[in-house]
Amino acid sequence: MDLQGIGSLVACVGIPATLVIGRWQLRGALRTAEETARAGQVQADASYRAALDGVRAQGRNDHLQWQRGVQREAYAAFLQSVLSYTDTSRNEVAVGMFPLEETQSHIAALKPLETDMSHKAWVVRLEGPEAVTDATKNLQLSATRMVLTDELHARRMSAMYETDARARTHRREVTRIWELVPVAQRFWHTIGTSDMEESSENVLRELRNLFRTCEIPAGLLATLCEPHEPVPEDITPFHEALNDFIRAASEALHLVAEPPTA
Repeated sequence: MDLQGIGSLVACVGIPATLVIGRWQLRGALRTAEETARAGQVQADASYRAALDGVRAQGRNDHLQWQRGVQREAYAAFLQSVLSYTDTSRNEVAVGMFPLEETQSHIAALKPLETDMSHKAWVVRLEGPEAVTDATKNLQLSATRMVLTDELHARRMSAMYETDARARTHRREVTRIWELVPVAQRFWHTIGTSDMEESSENVLRELRNLFRTCEIPAGLLATLCEPHEPVPEDITPFHEALNDFIRAASEALHLVAEPPTA
């Protein structure tokens, strides 16, 4: 065989070998590329999950901060309404001795403040938590009771003012009224019952006539003679209820809540 034939034979044998080697190289490159892509995908997934967790955590934190902000505003608004209600009562209603019309005007001015307190109390009770809700109800009830006591005191002082004002024209009658009022106070709780004595009925009748003669509003007779009712034991004193609310609100606002799981 000549050299040309040998070259041709070698060439024919070499072509398949080259193809096999090239195929191995291609498979290796594809495998490497696949592993690289898989590793990149894993890393990308991890980065995405980390970023998503971060967004979720930030979202939960933002929500908690927003919720606390809403609660803080609700708590502060309710507290301010309570103090406005009670301070107005203490400073404008329960001080001094005023004519009946002026006292009634002062008491009427408390109504919108009481309504505002009630509205803001409902907002707090909706926001919660339970400890703040309970403290809110106690404070609202205590404030209302304290203002009611102020109003009763103001009405009694007004009744005294109106009675004394008649002394210039009905001195004898007014003097007699002040003699009989303490007597009526002692038996007042028996009015309308079988325990009321005939002498008590006579005193009550005389007082009514004296009020009519002096042109004193008849309703002021009960204001002067009706004894004060004791504060129910289940009503917390105002300043204690106020401190309880502030404590509960402060604890609720500074409580570190565990973020919910995804």
